[in-house]
Amino acid sequence: MRQELTALLDTYLADGAVGASLAYALNGAAPMAVTAGLADRTDGIAVLPDRLFKIGSCTKTFVAAALAKLAESGKVDLGAPIAVWFPDLPGAAGISVRQLVNHRSGLPEFEYSIPMDPTRRWTPQQLVDLAFTAESPKAPGGAAVYNNTGYVLAGMLIEAVSGQSLGGYVRSAVLQPLGLRNTWSPATEAFPEKSMVRGYYHRPPPPANASADIASGGEMWRMDGVLPYSNELQDSSDSFPFSGAYGCGDMVSTPSDMVLFMRGLFSGKLLSPPFFAEMFEGRVPASFPGTRMRETGAGMFQSAYADRAFYGHQGSIPGYVAVMLHDPLSGLTIAMTSNVGSGNRLSFQASGLHPVVDQAIRIILAG
Repeated sequence: MRQELTALLDTYLADGAVGASLAYALNGAAPMAVTAGLADRTDGIAVLPDRLFKIGSCTKTFVAAALAKLAESGKVDLGAPIAVWFPDLPGAAGISVRQLVNHRSGLPEFEYSIPMDPTRRWTPQQLVDLAFTAESPKAPGGAAVYNNTGYVLAGMLIEAVSGQSLGGYVRSAVLQPLGLRNTWSPATEAFPEKSMVRGYYHRPPPPANASADIASGGEMWRMDGVLPYSNELQDSSDSFPFSGAYGCGDMVSTPSDMVLFMRGLFSGKLLSPPFFAEMFEGRVPASFPGTRMRETGAGMFQSAYADRAFYGHQGSIPGYVAVMLHDPLSGLTIAMTSNVGSGNRLSFQASGLHPVVDQAIRIILAG
């Protein structure tokens, strides 16, 4: 099986990826890790199982779990209006804490408007302010619309209630109880930068009359002035500062830790059943263009992989793509990270990881 998985990752690299890291576990077994390719093209450093990748929006599951943990301790009512903590936020009286993390807050989005500036240090409040200058809010409680601003506010709320930094609370409430030793929140805590893989971004010149719509291949992020158009992969490791992602996408991890995290959630090791249900149950249909996410809970999506229903999250940030998944029926938990990416969700660099995960699932379950 390891040989088959290694060959699968080698094919992914031959198709245009740089490095890949994959881990899986069946039921209670220890995670098995397989890696291939380069963590750094310049220095020829190989990807190893303990190398850290940016995991983008997979961060959201950790933050939602931290918020659920805070609620489990009785310090937060998930049904309470967020005006308790954000009295000056427009519409806060009508938005519940729960809606910050289930994509039904109606809050405006900042991700597609944030300027890429590697030197800028963003505060969470500046991200929220940017969202309100970029879009108008909608009524809360409507259809699920993917939203990063809610997770920024969730992080701010966690800090206000816990008295800790977001990274500090995630560490004490989520990471340490599950024994995760290779996961970090760089926006709010020190982390071992030397263990990071470099990220590589594909930004080819757009064809004439190309659509700017993201669902049709338009570029997600504002890369002008940071990376030029090029048909070659470019190092984008530092283009999106960690502070610009904060509670919606700043975390770094390894697939083995991501597997342990997902298994900890589903086994009941982290949250009691009513509070795990806050994340997993009450899902509503969601159509997020360019993704496989079809139903959303709180930090938890149902997505189809290998013709099976898996639950978890996927993430992308310039130069990196990640996914972490659990199938309650087979007991399989799997995570994969890659250090190529693109603002075009339809491109190989942005989406080529997912068919690899499909095939890896089939290999593991057939073994």
